[in-house]
This record gives sequence, C-alpha cells and structure tokens, in this order.
Amino acid sequence: MRKEKKVGIPALYISICVVLLYFIWPYFVNAILAVLGVKGDSIVYGSLIANFLLLFLIILIYYNEIKVDFINYKKNFKKLFLSGGKIFIIGIIIYMIVSIVIVGLFPEGSNESVDSLLYIYDKSPFLLLISTLFYFPIVEELVFKKTFKGFINNKWIFVIVTAVMNGFFEIVFSCTDMIGVINALPLVVFYGMLSYIYYETNNIVVSISFRMIYNMIPCIGALLNVALILL
Repeated sequence: MRKEKKVGIPALYISICVVLLYFIWPYFVNAILAVLGVKGDSIVYGSLIANFLLLFLIILIYYNEIKVDFINYKKNFKKLFLSGGKIFIIGIIIYMIVSIVIVGLFPEGSNESVDSLLYIYDKSPFLLLISTLFYFPIVEELVFKKTFKGFINNKWIFVIVTAVMNGFFEIVFSCTDMIGVINALPLVVFYGMLSYIYYETNNIVVSISFRMIYNMIPCIGALLNVALILL
C-alpha cells in the first residue's frame, strides 16, 4: 500500500487555502454575477461554469497526487474496488438505518440543502446530472478529504473531522432550525463512510468513484421524470 507523503508547512498552507477558497467561492461568484447583471436562469448556468472553474483549479493544485492515485486505481482496480465496496455497503446500511430513525423521530423535517438543489435544477435536469455526478463528488472529496489526509494521522479523528466538516457545509447555507441540524446526521454518516474508504485505500479516486456511484440514484430519478413528462 502506498504511504501518504509527510506534509510540510507549505503543503499545510495549500490545504488551508483550498478549504477557504471553496467556502469563499460562492460569495465571489455571486458578486461577479451581480456586477455583470446576470439574472434569471442565466445565474444557474453562470454558477455552474464558475463551479467547474473552481474544480479545475483544485484539480490543478493536486494534479500530481491525483494522477498517481488514478494510475494506482487502474493497476489495482479489483483489490481497491472490493475493499472500498465492502465499506460502502456497510456504510449505506448504517446510513439508511440512521435516516429511518431520524425520519421516524422528526417526520416534519427535511433535507433543506437537497430540496434547494432540486428546486434550482428543477427546470434543468441535465445541469443536475452534471453537478451531482461530476462536480460535487470530485470537488467535495478533494476539499473535505484530500486536504485533511496529509496532516491528520489518526484514522478516527480524520473520519470524524472530515465527515462533520462536509456535513456542516451541506447545511450551513440552508439550515434554519435545530431540526435541520439533526436531519444532517445521516449525511455525516454517509460522508464518514467515504472518509473511511479513502483512509483505508489511501486513494482519493476510490472514494470519488463510490460517491459518483451513489449520486447516480438522484440523476436516474431526474432523467426518469423528464422521460415521463416527454411521454
């Protein structure tokens, strides 16, 4: 198994800058779009283009390490996929159990971040497909896992910190009450499962691939809705 290189101070600074860039980027993009006078549906397209620009920048920062992981994934696909798959299945089962319990205790709650995402892309299922299948899996795995892996050596601290960070960002812009926070617990479990996959395989491409596999579900649902409408 390839060992993660020890991270020095410059690399730590890079990781911090990547996280800050990801958090600040939406405000920067909104300000630019406002200055340009972009309105209506054009905001969605403008934001999508800006998001993929951010993704390109982050991939560029970690390009060499991503390339090594990708090559390793190709060479050891069966071993890495099976290793990640076992964790993925167990994680999904736990995720579903936690979700059922939360819904049972708080039936009036909802995942506001998911609802808002579906609302934004309601008229553009193709944009939902691109965002959920490509943008979010890659950018969030890099930002919330790749950036922390080099300087958090304890497995469980890494899993918990990255899961909570990812879950926090999921609700920070949309949560309006404590029930919203509670409803984010299944997401923390889900992200923790992906963090565990990354830590065990030491390959960010593996966790990205399983995030993409999971995200195919809402994408297929959106496409089926479009097909039903057209029929």
